[in-house]
Amino acid sequence: MNRRIILHVGSPKCGSTFLQRVMHKNADTLLAHGIRYPAPPEAHPGNAGDLKTIDRDRYEAMFADDVHTVVLSHEDLYSKARTADALVGLAQPEGTEIQVVAFLRPFSDFLFGDYSQLMKQNFDRYLQARRPYDGMTFRDLIDRRVDKLDPARFLSNWQARVKAPPVHVAGHRDIRPVMEGLLGADMDLDWTVERHTTNPSLRMEDCDRIAEAMRRPDVSDETIKQMFIAAFHRTGRPDSGRNAARRRVIEGLFEDQNAAIEARFGYDNRLPPEKL
Repeated sequence: MNRRIILHVGSPKCGSTFLQRVMHKNADTLLAHGIRYPAPPEAHPGNAGDLKTIDRDRYEAMFADDVHTVVLSHEDLYSKARTADALVGLAQPEGTEIQVVAFLRPFSDFLFGDYSQLMKQNFDRYLQARRPYDGMTFRDLIDRRVDKLDPARFLSNWQARVKAPPVHVAGHRDIRPVMEGLLGADMDLDWTVERHTTNPSLRMEDCDRIAEAMRRPDVSDETIKQMFIAAFHRTGRPDSGRNAARRRVIEGLFEDQNAAIEARFGYDNRLPPEKL
């Protein structure tokens, strides 16, 4: 059987951690069917963060023991198609197929997740300076993303790198059917993953409250820390911060980007009208 690489490149905040944990959890089952998910580092469930450093020995080791398909994944690859140059140089001359896969979600959902991720990653620094989001409002963050976030170009760069087959673009809620279609649904993989291990986003309303508390000198550091801890226990509750007004602004600003994604990759990433 010809060698094949399934390369999942993101996007961030689109189920990447879920996919990676499922692949790692089912590594033995996959291997029994000739599919390898190389072991990730302890710090991250994705296994392709250092893809640009791959060499011939590592490449051949991935296909050892009659493996015909290798699954590689890391959401940080999304905007960095050049990191695959070494892999392409090893794979393409011998006819190994590289199937790039990307999962997206509507831009408003993505930016809500981005707002949460910034709070989670920078909480201590924000609290120390009492300057959440480095002084930016949520609208400031949206405008910054409009200038820098260009999925149609990112995915086009990946297509230009691998040539063929076409980059497979789908919604984040379709991770299971897409991957089963690529891997083979007859393996009976275990797709159960505890929600708290998948890096769920904090609610917008909790991030807003924490940010406002940081701006108030009368609110103690300890109170804010407790607010932050409590927010992790409310991720599954309704979120008034994900409101229609914010969604309309974001989706409007990314209308051209959505049109480009659909034209180039055949995937409609627009938010369903009933949510606007």
